[in-house]
Amino acid sequence: MADRNGFSGKVKVASTIVDYLSSGLYESPAACMKELVNNSFDADASRVDIHVKPDADRIIVSDDGTGMTRKEFQEHFDHVSESHKRDSGDRTKKGRPKVGRIGIGFIAANELCEQMEIVSTKRGSTDLLRVVVDFKKMRDPLKQRRDREGNVTKGDYRGTVDKVGRNEHYTRIYLNEVRENVQDVMVGAAPEANTAGEDSLYGLAPDSIAVELARPGLRAWTDLNLYSQTMLKVGLNVPVRYAPDWIPSPLRRRLKQLEHDVDELKFVVRWDGTDVRKPVVLGHDPDKTPHVLRHFKFDGENVSAKGYFFAQHGVIEPQELNGLLIRIRNAAVGEFDSSFLGFRASEYQILKRWVSGEIWASSELEEALNIDRRTLREAHPAFVELQAAVHSELRSFFREARKRLYEEPSRVRKTERAAAQSSKIREIADRHQLEVSPPPSEPSSDEPAEARVSSRALSRKYSASELYEVALEVAEEELPRGLFRKFAKALAKRIAG
Repeated sequence: MADRNGFSGKVKVASTIVDYLSSGLYESPAACMKELVNNSFDADASRVDIHVKPDADRIIVSDDGTGMTRKEFQEHFDHVSESHKRDSGDRTKKGRPKVGRIGIGFIAANELCEQMEIVSTKRGSTDLLRVVVDFKKMRDPLKQRRDREGNVTKGDYRGTVDKVGRNEHYTRIYLNEVRENVQDVMVGAAPEANTAGEDSLYGLAPDSIAVELARPGLRAWTDLNLYSQTMLKVGLNVPVRYAPDWIPSPLRRRLKQLEHDVDELKFVVRWDGTDVRKPVVLGHDPDKTPHVLRHFKFDGENVSAKGYFFAQHGVIEPQELNGLLIRIRNAAVGEFDSSFLGFRASEYQILKRWVSGEIWASSELEEALNIDRRTLREAHPAFVELQAAVHSELRSFFREARKRLYEEPSRVRKTERAAAQSSKIREIADRHQLEVSPPPSEPSSDEPAEARVSSRALSRKYSASELYEVALEVAEEELPRGLFRKFAKALAKRIAG
C-alpha cells in the first residue's frame, strides 16, 4: 500500500540563476575578450584580429573561421546556456578540441558594451548574416525582463540576411558603445599609466615583448599599463604560440614536443597588429642561475596529464608566472596558482617562489571546471587524482631543486672561500718567513675526518672574541707562561684596536 504521506517532484534551475551567472561571471575585460577569442578557435579560425586603439569606444574582433548562419545564431542566442557546439562531436573539423561547452561565452560581450553587431558568412553559402544585439534591455529590473514562462530576457536582437560571394567565410564582431570604465582599461588610460614608453607593449613585435617581459626588475605585469596587462592575460589563456626564446635554448630543446603541439594548432591572434604569444618567459635573469627543469607525465584512472616544472635560483618574476597553470583543451584554467594546487610542505615555502610550471590535463578534468572557468571543484575525482600526482612529483622536484640550486652552489662557495683563506694563510706565513701547512681547501673523501673538519673551518667566519680564544688556546700550548701572558695582552690590545 502506498504511503499516503509520501510525495515526489523535480528540482529545477530557475532562469534567474542563468541570468545572474551570465551577468557577473567575468572579473575583467580580459576574461570577456578571451571568451570571444576562444569562440574563434572553436570556429576553426586560423587568425583573429582585435582592434582596440585609438580609444576603445568601438572594439572589433574578426576571424577567418567557419562563420555562422541565421539558424546557428538563433540556436546560440535564443536560449543562452544551451550550447550546441558539441552536438557534432567535441572536436572541430580541423581536429581541435572544442573549448566552449556551456553556451554563455558570447554573452560575455554584455559586460563590455551596450550593443554587439555580428557580421558572418559560411564557406559555400551566399548568405551574409547581419545581427545587432542590444544589451540595454538587461540593465532593466529583473521583473520587467521575465516573461510568462519564466524566461529572462538578456537583450533584444534584430537581423538581416544579405548576399555575398560563395567562397567567403568569416565572422566580425563589433562591440559598440563600449562602457567608459572598460575603455579606460582597454587603452590603458588610467591616470597612473600611459599608452607608450617603458610601461606599454603597444606596437611591439613578439621578440621585443619577450625581451621586455624578461627584463630584470619587472616584478609584475602590474608594472605595465592596463592595455598591456589585458593583452597579456588574454595571451596566457588562449591557444596561441609561445614567444621566441621564451626559455633558454638548452631547456627549450627539452620542451620541443610541447612547443610543437601548441604550434600545430596554427592559431594566431593579433592585437592592434601585435602578434600575441603566451607571455610565459622564464630563466633569462643572469643573476638567477642555475635552472632545473623536469617533465611531468601522468596517466591515471580518472585523468591524464603532461607538462613541466621549472625552477631557478631566485624568485620568479614577473610574479604572475609563479605557481602552476592548468590547461584543459588548450585553454588556461584561471591564472598561475602559487599554492600549487594546495601543496602545503612547510620546508619548501621559499622554494615555491622559485618555481613555475604548466600542466596540460585531459578532457576528463573539464568535468571539474566551475562555471567561471577559473577554478576547479576540489572534490571531483579527476581533480583529486591529479592533485595527488602533482604533489607527489613536486616533493621529488623540490628536493632536486633544493640540492641543485642551494646545497651544491653553497658547497662550491664554501670550498672557494676555504681555498682563498688557505692561500691567504700561506701568504701571511711567507711574509713572516714561517713554514706552515694549512689544511687543504678541498680534502678528498678518503682523507681523515680531522682534515675535512679543518677545511670546513677555513670557510667559516669568526668573531673577534672567537679568534682571540683560538689564538690563546694555541699560545698557551706552545709558549712559556711569561711569554703567553705578554702575547695575550698584546693580542687583546691589537684586536680592540
